[in-house]
Amino acid sequence: MMFRTIAVGATLVFASATLATPALATANPETWSWGSIYSADRAGKAKGKVVLDRPGFVVSGKLHDAPGTKGCSWLKFRWTTENGGHGAKTYKNCSGAKPLAFSLKTGYMLSIEGQVCRGTSRAITGKCSSWDGVWAQGG
Repeated sequence: MMFRTIAVGATLVFASATLATPALATANPETWSWGSIYSADRAGKAKGKVVLDRPGFVVSGKLHDAPGTKGCSWLKFRWTTENGGHGAKTYKNCSGAKPLAFSLKTGYMLSIEGQVCRGTSRAITGKCSSWDGVWAQGG
């Protein structure tokens, strides 16, 4: 009788471990780092990560504005979705003391590029980096 009790207990432990495995897989989404991308005058900088999570991708990071510089740092993203559509998003940071944290949900995409520029608090005025690849399907 003791042997049967041990066997049932071992079966329950094994079954519990098997059921817990899929939960562990979803807790560790795929992650890629990107950046740093600098504006042409190097007063603006952005870097972060791309996470493949449901439903799609999340691009996050920080946009830095160098202390003591005039103007603001701007970060522009443009991406192509899996169905051929396009998206774009722009962020600005005018605080030389505190980086701007951002998180952008893009859905499923084929690629995304970023560009860091300088400008006023209202618009980009120039001193942009070239478009830099942040993430692309297949590398």
